[in-house]
Amino acid sequence: MTVTLQLPGVLAGYAGGRREIEIAVPDAEAGDGAATTVARVLDRLAGDLPALERRIRDERSVIRRHVNVYVDGADIRSLSGAETRIADGATIDVIPAISGG
Repeated sequence: MTVTLQLPGVLAGYAGGRREIEIAVPDAEAGDGAATTVARVLDRLAGDLPALERRIRDERSVIRRHVNVYVDGADIRSLSGAETRIADGATIDVIPAISGG
């Protein structure tokens, strides 16, 4: 399955300047019960673009507190967090919080 990861300009530098990345996630093995989740997509991202993945998740593979992740427009915090299931062709938006005064 393939999903699209969309990034703001502030993170694009960690993806070779790309603001949109197609990520191929292997389908779950028959009978293993594994679903494709946001966590599995980020695991795949860690192998391909580790510097980018480290900006999204911490050293424990937890999505950083100030990073917002949306699947097809829905905030994963209101769903199942990193275990939110995703469908083939889904769009994942990563938006770091911006603070200042």
